[in-house]
Amino acid sequence: MPVALVFQLHPLRDALLPPFLGRAAHAALLRALATVDAEAARELHDMPGQRPFTVAVLEEGVRYGRRETAARAGVPLHLRVTLLDDELEPLVARAVLPGSPVQLGQLPLLVGEPATDHPLAGRARYEELAALLEPGTRHPLRLRLRFFSPTTFHQGTHHLPLPLPKLVFGSLAERWNAFAPVHIAPEVVRGFEQLWVAAYHLETRLVDTGQGKLVGFQGWCEYRSDAVEPPVRAAARTLAEFATYAGVGHKVAMGLGQAGLALSCSPGRADRTTA
Repeated sequence: MPVALVFQLHPLRDALLPPFLGRAAHAALLRALATVDAEAARELHDMPGQRPFTVAVLEEGVRYGRRETAARAGVPLHLRVTLLDDELEPLVARAVLPGSPVQLGQLPLLVGEPATDHPLAGRARYEELAALLEPGTRHPLRLRLRFFSPTTFHQGTHHLPLPLPKLVFGSLAERWNAFAPVHIAPEVVRGFEQLWVAAYHLETRLVDTGQGKLVGFQGWCEYRSDAVEPPVRAAARTLAEFATYAGVGHKVAMGLGQAGLALSCSPGRADRTTA
């Protein structure tokens, strides 16, 4: 089942954090997994294509770009790990234990208690998400996705920092089809071009990943589906719910593309959920 876990991390000293923590968080998780299952950690590191996890340090004070951010002893950070494979959760639970040491770059930390009440923690069931694909299910005409870490799409030799519907929902469909028991058909994926952007509030973010610089976008974007075929609308709703766990676009295993459903509106009423 898709799951989002949030762990407190307690710095052991004051330090300046680098502008991008994705590589450090990714490495910290794999090192922790290697302490309980070295082979599984190697497989995750070397896995081609879609990886069944994302990992990010998400804090209000952590800014992407050129600035360093202060971390202070006694003030916890939060490590967010999302998993798309049921077999990984018990492995992570054994590896990231309260009191165990972790390292983010040059900063030593201790793992605290899981933050089960954190707004970015949660879980779902593939069966529940797949039920939204069934004929006759009502779906919203508007879907607003919040992108709370820089998001971009790898296009050939370039990156495209725009939340075009076919890129956002196409990326989510790739991850869904890699891990979910029910697949979304290619003709439905092509139908995402029928969606259109109705509103947005976005800012660009420069990210130095340590392997090069890229530009991403951050904020929210609202998609409309009034004239879209029902199977496409159903898939868009399913994938918008799935985005909380899957991530969107390029380098989600290093914390880019963290996203979630922020608003959905049916023909008769509006429902709000926070991602």
